Amino acid sequence: MISPKVKHFIFNCELSPPFEYLPGQFITIHFEHDGKNLKRSYSIANEPKKDNRIEFAAGYFEGGPGTELLYNLKPGDVIHINGPFGRLIFKDETPGRYILVATSTGTTPYRAMLNELGQRIEKHPDLQVVILQGVQRSEEILYPDDFQAFAKKYPQASFRPYLSRVQKQDLKDNEYSGYVQHAFPELNLNPTRDMVYLCGNPGMIDEAFNYLKEHGFPMQHIVREKYISR
Repeated sequence: MISPKVKHFIFNCELSPPFEYLPGQFITIHFEHDGKNLKRSYSIANEPKKDNRIEFAAGYFEGGPGTELLYNLKPGDVIHINGPFGRLIFKDETPGRYILVATSTGTTPYRAMLNELGQRIEKHPDLQVVILQGVQRSEEILYPDDFQAFAKKYPQASFRPYLSRVQKQDLKDNEYSGYVQHAFPELNLNPTRDMVYLCGNPGMIDEAFNYLKEHGFPMQHIVREKYISR
């Protein structure tokens, strides 16, 4: 478990040539549950290395078929997937600033993007990266070591966890109180230079998207992917 209600999974694909994907994409698991054929999708959490390794995070939801499947797996068990899918990927052009916004496991594709983000910063030293993760409490922050290490390596980057159930006086260093989408007014947004990625809870994404549109962001500067918990 990487938080009280989220588990990190590692799988090896039995494929030749190796399974290939782009940072930010997801895979779909196919399985049978109570006589029905079901599928669940999970964003890949590790950077592409053509090593047939797939990692992802899955939250625990009581009574959820996906939860029942994954949380009862044992080492060596086999699952069936297809993919990759998804449009939460880098575009060819590099903006002036990436703003990556997520709730809970919506953060996983951003973990897979860190290596390429670093390469883009090295190629474009003025590029800035802001990673915003929204959870309820500090113990629910996902992959904090990875994001903090990235921000430490690249001064142009910052990682800001937002805690919706923690008051300001109870915050630890480098934590923020409130909902992650409410961080926008503090960021001095610029519709012409900022590229905003939104991933996770549909309510957060809809509110954030509407805010960005109201503040002049063109569609091509907003990338969205909604998660449905089940």
